[in-house]
Amino acid sequence: MKDSKNWVIGGLCAVLCIMAVAYAAFATTLTINGTASIESNWCVRIKDAPSCTKTSASGVDDDVTATAVKDGATSATVTMKFKQPGDTATCTVIFENCGDLDAKLSTYEATGTSESGPIKISVTGLANGTALPKTNGTHTVTIEGEYDSSVTSEPTAEQKTKTVKVTANYVQNLGD
Repeated sequence: MKDSKNWVIGGLCAVLCIMAVAYAAFATTLTINGTASIESNWCVRIKDAPSCTKTSASGVDDDVTATAVKDGATSATVTMKFKQPGDTATCTVIFENCGDLDAKLSTYEATGTSESGPIKISVTGLANGTALPKTNGTHTVTIEGEYDSSVTSEPTAEQKTKTVKVTANYVQNLGD
């Protein structure tokens, strides 16, 4: 009886081994491959060469010069030169969304626009959260300069030049 139990256990082990081999022979491995990619285009830049207008207090057009040069896709340099108190100049910079994602002005900084000194500079058109819609949406920023008309004496060498820097940081507008 003991031998027959051993034969039964041995037979069951053999059947189990045969079943394991058969399962392995008929098992299938499934592999799933995939790819994810971003198809959008982020493009916020200065549209064209900025434009400038000027007004001379003397009425002589050459007394004031104002130029704006597009230094690259995302920067421009504005130069204003005045001869006498009351001269003014205005330059307009247009930001363009040439991509296919909505953008918005996240933060901006305009340094050098204080009211002290004979040259007054103001920057308008900047507000955090300003939307810049996709595909040719535009946003206009205006830089105005003036040789203060109340100046009655010759400015010092340090007062004759004023440097202004405007930085605009755009981010994707997620509709929040």
